[in-house]
Amino acid sequence: MRIVNDSQLLIWIAAIGMCSCNSNARFYDQEKQLMRLADSIEIEANQLMDVSTEEAAHAFQWAQENLREFELLLEDEEMSVTREEGEIISDVSRARRLLKDQSKRRKSIANSQKRTLMQLRGLGQALGNQATHDSQNTPIDSVYVAVNLTRELNMGRTLKASMAETRSYATRGIATVERIKPKSDSLQTALRGRLARLILQRDSTE
Repeated sequence: MRIVNDSQLLIWIAAIGMCSCNSNARFYDQEKQLMRLADSIEIEANQLMDVSTEEAAHAFQWAQENLREFELLLEDEEMSVTREEGEIISDVSRARRLLKDQSKRRKSIANSQKRTLMQLRGLGQALGNQATHDSQNTPIDSVYVAVNLTRELNMGRTLKASMAETRSYATRGIATVERIKPKSDSLQTALRGRLARLILQRDSTE
C-alpha cells in the first residue's frame, strides 16, 4: 500500500511540475507578445514622425485654398470643364480629404501611445515576473490574464493601425499635391480666361 501511495505522490508531483512549466511557458509567450507589439508601435510612431507635420499642414492648406478657388471659378452656370479638367479638380479634392485632420489625428495618437505602451509593458512585466497582484491589488489569475491580455492587444493593434493609416494619408496627400500643383495652376489660369470671355460676351450682347 505504501508503494502505491508513493507512486501516486510522484505522479501528482510530476503533474504539478508539468502544469507549472506549461504555465511559465504560456506567461513567457504572452509577455513576449505584449512586448513585441509595444516595440512595433514605437517603430510605427517613428515612421509617422518621418512624415513632416508641417509639410502635411502646408499641403492641406494649399489643397483647401485651391479647391475653393475652383468652386468660385465654376459658380457661373455657363462655366464647364472637360473630363480631364474634372479629374484635376477631383485630385485636389482628394488631397484635401487625405490631409484633413492630420494634426488632430496625430495629437490623439500621441496621447494614446503613451497610455497604451505603459499598459502593454506593464502587463508584460507582470506576466514575466509572475506577479500575483496588479498595481490596484487585484489578483492576477487566469481570468484576469485572459481579459486584460485580449483588451491590451486589441488596443495596441488598433493604435498601430491608426498610426499606419495616418501616415498613409499624409504621404499620399502630400504626393498628390506635389503631382497635381502644375496642372492645377494651369487649369485655374485657363478657367479664369474662360470666365473672362464669358463675361465679355454677355456684356457685349446687353
